[in-house]
Amino acid sequence: MSALLFKGATLLRGGDDWAPVAGVDLLLRDGVVAEGPADGAATVEAAHLLLLPAFVNAHTHSPEALARGRAPMARLDDWLAVEYADGQDALPAARIRQAILISCAEAIRGGAVQVTDHFRQIPPSVKSVAAAASAWAEGGIRARVAMMLRDLPSPSASFTPPSTAEALAVAEALLRDPPPGATVGLGPSAPQRCSDDLLRGVARLAERHGAFVHLHLCETAKDAVDCRARAGGDDPVAWLEGLGLAGAHVEYAHCVHLGDAELDRMAAQGTTMVHNPLANLRLGSGIAPVARGLARGVRLRVGSDGPGSNDTQDMLEAAKFAMLLPRAGRPDAEWPTPEQTLSMATGGHRLVAGARADVIAFDLRAAAFAGAKPDEIVTRLLLAARPRDLRHVLREGDFLMRDGALVPPALAALP
Repeated sequence: MSALLFKGATLLRGGDDWAPVAGVDLLLRDGVVAEGPADGAATVEAAHLLLLPAFVNAHTHSPEALARGRAPMARLDDWLAVEYADGQDALPAARIRQAILISCAEAIRGGAVQVTDHFRQIPPSVKSVAAAASAWAEGGIRARVAMMLRDLPSPSASFTPPSTAEALAVAEALLRDPPPGATVGLGPSAPQRCSDDLLRGVARLAERHGAFVHLHLCETAKDAVDCRARAGGDDPVAWLEGLGLAGAHVEYAHCVHLGDAELDRMAAQGTTMVHNPLANLRLGSGIAPVARGLARGVRLRVGSDGPGSNDTQDMLEAAKFAMLLPRAGRPDAEWPTPEQTLSMATGGHRLVAGARADVIAFDLRAAAFAGAKPDEIVTRLLLAARPRDLRHVLREGDFLMRDGALVPPALAALP
């Protein structure tokens, strides 16, 4: 892998350090941020560029890329019944590839190089996950594919879900011999759609194989009522913890209707919360307690959610709404700051020596940054910048987008 030097850039290092530093030479070598001489490195004159860690999309559903704009006036359950009514959860491999390549192009144009795909196909199969993993790799994205699992029916579903034994058998087959192209994990749909036996089985398989687990939790008020009923009146986080589904390898998407005690429990276990502001707004699901979670030490990430409930895969847009949505219904003290929002949206990544060279570069000559003072750069980035202002996207030091043009050959023909 060749070396690359961004010369004289303005740098937002990331993590908990979002103070812009001008005139920085950032060296990328062998896939990581490097120090030392830049001998032999290709040089990008970067005095007009703003560099920062690339975005991480922590929650999506790739098959929905072929079914956008449906049921615009519906809430979650009614929307699900329409979104997947004509076979989005039973796609052939060619259509899975099409949906994911479209998602790759949108992700890259919005500054993301990593995606967690809560991948729904009925029945779940290793073959369909393999098709998804291959397509994400072809499109240049570092993907984590969580095979969606369920064994209980729901009012929005017209299909018969697999039995508990069938679901666990395919989950074990996936983890025992994972397909190339992506990191694979297990994705119980949501607690109210899974039996306790399935959830316990998923927890055991994840522990045995060192896999991640990704699931929806308390996305809507109805979901929260159903989860608490399933938990025997206990809080759903305690219930999931008792089933083995808590800890640093577990991620709960949405968490809109969780209380302080539940957030404290998540923080204590190291469980991740994924905020999906656009889908929550689109489906009228509510406003997640983002700032309260951060104040309690919960690890927070941002997702676009699926392109059927967003209806894009633009992480710059998702980050903007992650900052703004709480202002529509939360007290002032619960408004996340621009810096907190960027930390969530970039997965906490920092551009320091030895760190993975996942970098995006915005053009400071764009109208969004005209006349910006140094202490306005971060706010301008979130509130005013647009994907058209993004010039370069690099994953581990390799260009996925260069001078505004997509690089992976599979994406070249896409509009």
